[in-house]
Amino acid sequence: MTIVEALKWANEKLKTESNDSSDSPMLDAQVLLAAVLKISTSKLFLSFNNHLKNEDLEKFRLFIKRRLKREPVAYIVGEKEFYGRKFLVNPHTLIPRPATETLVEAAVKIARETQDKILFADIGTGSGAIAVSLAAETKIPVIASDVDPTTLATAKKNAEVHEVNEIIDFKIGPLLDPLKKIFEVLQKTGEDKNFDHLIICANLPYLATEQWQTTAPDIHLYEPKLALEAGADGLDLYWEMLRDLKKHRSLFPARISLLLEIDPDQKEKIATLIKRDFLDSKIVILKDLDGFDRVAIIAI
Repeated sequence: MTIVEALKWANEKLKTESNDSSDSPMLDAQVLLAAVLKISTSKLFLSFNNHLKNEDLEKFRLFIKRRLKREPVAYIVGEKEFYGRKFLVNPHTLIPRPATETLVEAAVKIARETQDKILFADIGTGSGAIAVSLAAETKIPVIASDVDPTTLATAKKNAEVHEVNEIIDFKIGPLLDPLKKIFEVLQKTGEDKNFDHLIICANLPYLATEQWQTTAPDIHLYEPKLALEAGADGLDLYWEMLRDLKKHRSLFPARISLLLEIDPDQKEKIATLIKRDFLDSKIVILKDLDGFDRVAIIAI
């Protein structure tokens, strides 16, 4: 079977036999076959008439079988591109989305437009996509934390792959707890004066329970609920983090920029939460590449 014949076969299978149907069958087939052959999709187009080896065809058929069950392509191939870099992903990690690039771009912009001595923090780092991107783009130190040790192990691997592991400090623990412990130590040693601007980035779970229950099978059946769902309105973890930040505000540098990824429908609610704890804070809402309200930037 040639490459073009394999792609046509896979496209038809995914169009007609996938549970709830695949949204982009030909693209899925191209990405999966390119992964099997360990070539880029662009090179795939130049090899349409090449015949597949039996072992490659068998592996491709297994990949298509997994995709027919709506397993995400990123989990099948084991990686996902984000902010121009490829990241290792697995069922323990949320798959990085293009919308989150808006948060990274905004954080990088803030860092580049100030002369402050900056420290980044990535709360709920997951695959490490945000932390690694920030470190690679700016060469500024990052504290990256997560509650899941398996997830954190994947983030560490991604940092090593992109050669920024020496400027990212990975910590296990919920929300701000690891960051608080670090600054408690820094205050005792006087090293907290090394930073006068803390940029906290958080893409925490923000789907309401009802939203999560009605997500596409790719998400609902395969991606970790721990990284997606956060209570009745989806804001449980942001509420907890903001309350904790207010309580321990004196631990941290004089200037804090807080960047939160949100659901577009949470724009008003997140503003209310922020103003409750930080009445004088300035809030800006950024739209993602698709035009949806996606990132809240808060100057505290």
